[in-house]
Amino acid sequence: MVAVQAFPAFNTPNSVDVHGQTCPLVDRPGLTCPVMCVQDFADCPSALAVPQCKNNEQLCDDGACHGSCADVVNPCLCAFDASQVATVYKACPEYTNTVTVPAYDPSIKQAQLELACAIEWGMVGANTTVGMGSGVAEWSVDARDKMVWDMCPVPLTARLTYTESFCLAFYGIMGAELVLFALWHLYKRVRERHAVQLRQLCSPLPTTVAADEKTMSETQSEEQSEYTVGDLPEGMMLLRGFDNNMFGAGLFYLALLTTAGWVVLLAVIVSDYYGKVTGGVKYGMLANSDQSMAVFIFVWHLAALWLAGMLACMHTVRNYFRIECPLPEARVVQVEERRAEVVMMEGSENRLTALANRVRNKLVGRLRLDVLAESCPANRVEIGGETRTFIEYHCTRGRFQCNAFDLGNTHRALLASRNGLSSAQAADRASRIGVNYIHVAVPVVFSYFYLYQMMCMWVWFYFNYFKMALVQFGVILVSAVIKVVIRLKSERKVKALAEHRSVCRVKRNNEWQEIDTAELVPGDVIAVESGMEVMCDGCVLAGEIVVDESSLTGEAMPNDTIPYDASGSGKTYSLFAGTKVLQCTGSTYASPSQSQPTLMSSSSEIKLEKAVVTGTPTATLQEGEPETQVLVTATRTLTDKGKLIQRILFPARYSFVFDEQLRVALLILLAYGGVAFALTIWLMGHDVTSWFYGVFVISEIMSPLLPAALVVGQSVAADRLRRANIFCVDLPRIMMAGKVQVFCFDKTGTLTKEGLEYFAVQEISDGRFHGEEQDMARLPHVTQVGFASCHAVTMVGDKLIGNPVDVEQFRATDWEILAGTCEDHLDTLISPFLESHAGGKEKRKTVHVIKRFEFAHARQSMSVAGSFERLKRMAKSASVPGNYDAVTAKWAKEGCYVLALAHKDLGDVDVNTLTREQMEGECELVSLLLFRNKLKEDTESAIMELKAGDTRAVMITGDTALTGVYIARQCSMISPTARVLLGDIEQGRLVWRDTVTDEAVDADKLLHEERAARDEAERALFDVVAKRTPLVELAVTAAAFDYLVEAGKIRQYLLDIRIFARMTPQGKVDCVQLHMERCVTAMCGDGGNDCGALRAAHVGLALSESEASIVSPFSSSNRSIHSVGRPWQRPFAGYKFLINYATTMSMLELTQFYFSVIVPEAVWIMVDSFIAVGLCIAVTQAQTARKLAPSRPTARLLGAHTLASIWGQTVINYAFLFGMLGLLYRQSWFRCHEFDSRDIDTSLWWLLGDNYEAEIISIVCLFQFINGGAVYNFGYKYRRAWLTNYLMVVMYFGMLAVGYPKPSWNVSVYNSPNGHNILPWDFRWTLWGCCLANIVLCNLYEKFVIPGSCWSGGQELVD
Repeated sequence: MVAVQAFPAFNTPNSVDVHGQTCPLVDRPGLTCPVMCVQDFADCPSALAVPQCKNNEQLCDDGACHGSCADVVNPCLCAFDASQVATVYKACPEYTNTVTVPAYDPSIKQAQLELACAIEWGMVGANTTVGMGSGVAEWSVDARDKMVWDMCPVPLTARLTYTESFCLAFYGIMGAELVLFALWHLYKRVRERHAVQLRQLCSPLPTTVAADEKTMSETQSEEQSEYTVGDLPEGMMLLRGFDNNMFGAGLFYLALLTTAGWVVLLAVIVSDYYGKVTGGVKYGMLANSDQSMAVFIFVWHLAALWLAGMLACMHTVRNYFRIECPLPEARVVQVEERRAEVVMMEGSENRLTALANRVRNKLVGRLRLDVLAESCPANRVEIGGETRTFIEYHCTRGRFQCNAFDLGNTHRALLASRNGLSSAQAADRASRIGVNYIHVAVPVVFSYFYLYQMMCMWVWFYFNYFKMALVQFGVILVSAVIKVVIRLKSERKVKALAEHRSVCRVKRNNEWQEIDTAELVPGDVIAVESGMEVMCDGCVLAGEIVVDESSLTGEAMPNDTIPYDASGSGKTYSLFAGTKVLQCTGSTYASPSQSQPTLMSSSSEIKLEKAVVTGTPTATLQEGEPETQVLVTATRTLTDKGKLIQRILFPARYSFVFDEQLRVALLILLAYGGVAFALTIWLMGHDVTSWFYGVFVISEIMSPLLPAALVVGQSVAADRLRRANIFCVDLPRIMMAGKVQVFCFDKTGTLTKEGLEYFAVQEISDGRFHGEEQDMARLPHVTQVGFASCHAVTMVGDKLIGNPVDVEQFRATDWEILAGTCEDHLDTLISPFLESHAGGKEKRKTVHVIKRFEFAHARQSMSVAGSFERLKRMAKSASVPGNYDAVTAKWAKEGCYVLALAHKDLGDVDVNTLTREQMEGECELVSLLLFRNKLKEDTESAIMELKAGDTRAVMITGDTALTGVYIARQCSMISPTARVLLGDIEQGRLVWRDTVTDEAVDADKLLHEERAARDEAERALFDVVAKRTPLVELAVTAAAFDYLVEAGKIRQYLLDIRIFARMTPQGKVDCVQLHMERCVTAMCGDGGNDCGALRAAHVGLALSESEASIVSPFSSSNRSIHSVGRPWQRPFAGYKFLINYATTMSMLELTQFYFSVIVPEAVWIMVDSFIAVGLCIAVTQAQTARKLAPSRPTARLLGAHTLASIWGQTVINYAFLFGMLGLLYRQSWFRCHEFDSRDIDTSLWWLLGDNYEAEIISIVCLFQFINGGAVYNFGYKYRRAWLTNYLMVVMYFGMLAVGYPKPSWNVSVYNSPNGHNILPWDFRWTLWGCCLANIVLCNLYEKFVIPGSCWSGGQELVD
């Protein structure tokens, strides 16, 4: 093996001393003489006496005695054949002693060594000089001298000819694969020359299929499309059909085998390096070190390219080995969609990231990486002799397009389906919709960074760095396992929700039978029983049902559902998938003679008679039929539950400043690594060995531990949140949780207590208001009866179930619901008060409810009780007080939930002959019912803590705007001195009114001055909501919000609006998403009608009793709003530590490569395992501050604050390292004893540390590496005191004080001419003092300069 050498580029070692005088040459002892080659053993010098061989031995050409000379290698042939040389020399016996070379000069070391040996052997005189020569020539092919020095021009080791059998096998396999793949590509091009005309373009939105449709072709045409992937419109899907091909299938499996083959080949080469292939002989297969390294580099590059290509094409590579065909004939359909564009938050893009994104987008577009491709098997179903082909895409079935089934949108159409389906109809619909079962597959995630980590590990394993490779491989593996386990845990929750199935009774062919719920289709009629979980969306046809939606929303809010009615709203009669039936009408319908008391009175007959009034076909329940029946209206992903699962499985993508800048930061590190790689090749001798050193530099600069650091930090943060009863099912959201700028709150159940509390009643008579009354007993009879009966409350055992407002209203009356009453009455209510009757008897007043109009959201009323605005329009104008609006507004401003009650005497009529409008029209107002929604005890302190942390709090509520304003003032969300302007739509235009004076104002004018000053502050602080203390606040109703959205003006007012009132669940989602365009946005709610907003927000926190809610990335089981004010741990310090580690490591490696030294192996293990891994974990253990700071910590990897911190530390470290090396070069004991790499083999890197240069570099950089953890343990105002991170304290001081005696284990002989690196005592103290000064200066810089006034006026920069 030829020794690998390098040399410093800008100075010559041992040239001059500290005074500028030429260094005297020193003697070099312990050198081994080369072999002397002679034509005859008699010519050997006397010092190399030929041995006397035993009788059974013979003297061979290697100068030693052997039993046979047949297999003896003659070193004097220098690996040539005897016929290739002019003279066949023999080797003199080996000289066992060593010699000393006086005045040793590495530049002429070979000539000096030959002369020293010649003098030692008495061949020349002692006064002979190098210039005079040793009198013996060096070996050559043409040499004919009597004796020569055995200085072979080539290594004596065997050489790889690349014609060995395994090489020929490799050429054959690779060549055959290339030919086969080329032939397949040509064959595929010919077969698919018209393929572009066979593709179909369609919308991902479901296609509605009519209930009476016979075949799919009647409503859906199969338009062919000539679109290609490059011009695929956004929001559309391109469908491409593929058919299997035996030749292609074989090549696909060959490609998979090749992928595994590259990994196996790398493993074989690495094993050969350690001698594990040929029975302990190193390079037994690849001949020698140089050729082994060259082969490894060649195979490594090919493997990396192949694996990267397979990774890029992992979703389409299987279809490449299929033949594209018409969709009806396809076995597999490839669905291609353009990747939804990431919504960029305002301020997350700067010039550098914008440039990087433009380049990235062009590259992605050119390589078509912005198109998502998914292969869906084409399922064929035989129905009535007809073969239908369907695909399953995003859990939804369709014939090349998602299908939805339309049962009608009128009560007549829905009730017409109450007889269920036939088996043929059910099979037909099942073939189109698919089974009522959502399969959730856990995706396999493999990124390019995993490939980078794997390829780095292969280099480390090969280049005798397997110890550290095993350590880092273990860390990476553990972090990956943690990531997978947490993801699987989250997926299991989704699977538990999505893949549940059971058995139910269904009406098929006019018979009731039990089937699997997976077989349900729209149009089925099922029987509902108490305790069952509903597996579809449906409409109640008969009976009454009380359901619990906690399994779907995370919040236990029982709801009462009644049969479908022509006059009701859909939600009242709807049953949703994922809910659990708490109670329902008896399981079977009994005839009057068999009637027995049940928990809930049957009202099926009455409900059906209501349908007769509107012209619906009449039907009555037959004896033995289930008493509670539901018509299935939607299954699978067309249910509300299915849509929620789809949103969970395929969420929208939003950009975060850290994510945007992380990509750029990695590219910068990679570019820096490329420069360092080139410098390493130049400094380390321009050979194959230098390639390995260059890869080492790249892997240290862009550490494979970066993703592991993030996972560790996220896991630590999640564990801390768990101890505070805050549970996280989406670890990456933790990074954003520490950067929340806007926190949106639902009102009821979040800011306020769970339900409304009864406050008072204000009577109305003769068109005038009277004083409020809190005692129900003192109210008029009509008012008492109205409040006791106008509700939808039912009894489950001894518990009142229904809308929380209804329950509180009924509880305030002290009336009772009597169970088991006559079938002619819906409910019987009993008053708590006695009244006199004939005969002097006193009885409790009894009221029978014979007809009830349920609360309709569209009408905002339940018969003659409901919204005060609605009842004002329904009532006689004479009964409405003139100051009605002023009084109701006053109560609303005081935080009251206001309902109105009206009364109308119908006389003696048949109520079933009157419509709802006829009965409710021209009624008289009776009173206002007032409820108060009280704040939670800790709401105000939590909001104040958010404000102290410069986090904007916003209210998004379904309640009235004035109530929202009152609650906002109570909890200090709005300043007591702030002027609140309410925006609403009046006569088709937006009008802003002062909530106190009710006068119309010009909101734009009032906001102008404040906005100008605020925008200036925002530009200075880089924060869209920084330091905002407005004197003018805005509130909008849902109508005003919709108007601003449609007019495109909502973004103009968005960050001035504090309260969004009367918002629907979808409106809450839209509002949150608008905020997300500008800021990191959080949403906090109770998991009820705000579950969509919770899921959409960057950070969603559900105040849920369950341990974790699938509707939100975070959930808190203690239901305290103080959960939002908790300082959330952000795993950013670990990233900064590793980047600083990378810059310090590159400095170390480039410096040592310049001197051609390598720090000892023990130092590498210490740095890359204990320091890099240990301190990275220790940094994450820093405790968060107890309260939110006035500003947010930066998340910008490329921001001024981060760059100043990292590069400031780097400059300080560089200065001290170069300063110590400069100081070393001023020491007299060092000069003229410098490390000269011309005299050693630099490929043996683990033996190049026994010199002064490597020692100084090691000690200085060790202090710098260790101190890097301490530096980023500072958290300024975002974390607690430095010493509270106990793990960091122990590791930091333990590592600084570490020392060890002389090791008892074997230490390899160092490949160095000096032989030692012992420093004088005085210089040791100087070195220690400089390292200590380095530590102190770095800590002072990070503690006082980075967060100081020179950066941001005394505060840390924010984004």
